[in-house]
Amino acid sequence: MSIPQKYEARKSLAEQRHELILAHILDPDNSPLPVDAQEQFNRVISASQMLDSYHPSSVIPRLQAKYNVARNTARKDIRLAQELFKSKHEFDWDYWQQWQIKDLVDTIRTCKLQGKQKERIAAQKVLKDVIGEKTIGSEDPKRMEKSVYYIQLNNNNNIVNIPLDKIKGLNQSEIRTIVEVMNATVDTEDQIIEMLNT
Repeated sequence: MSIPQKYEARKSLAEQRHELILAHILDPDNSPLPVDAQEQFNRVISASQMLDSYHPSSVIPRLQAKYNVARNTARKDIRLAQELFKSKHEFDWDYWQQWQIKDLVDTIRTCKLQGKQKERIAAQKVLKDVIGEKTIGSEDPKRMEKSVYYIQLNNNNNIVNIPLDKIKGLNQSEIRTIVEVMNATVDTEDQIIEMLNT
């Protein structure tokens, strides 16, 4: 009767001890990492460098071609690279700033309830720095100009622009007169303007 052998499951790179990975980085020729973990380490480093220039969907085929791995393996390596190397491709500035503001507000509230004035004032100063001051940009000169809106009327290929301010001040009978004038046949644009002004 033979004793069954126990096989240890291979540990992925994420499950390896920090000291082993550091030793591999410092001396790759005498690496204590298992061979499959060394290969995954190289793929993850390569994926993180590619993610700085390419979208993850473009990195997958590049990893497959370079290391001859399956699509799922490439996806796992990219996910690990995004988790470990949060640089240009993953850092969410707005989320970080909102988290920091919320944390400072909670700290201020706690300090106020506990009567810690010094800590509360210090947290308020930091909060002011995190929020920052409103940026003073150059004023748009057109923003201060009065905007005039026109209603464009087209009658027998005669186009007339009527300012909206003039129509707003009219009552029902005057608007009816405008509609009647529009339906009348007129030869020139001057006649139309003259009718509308009366």
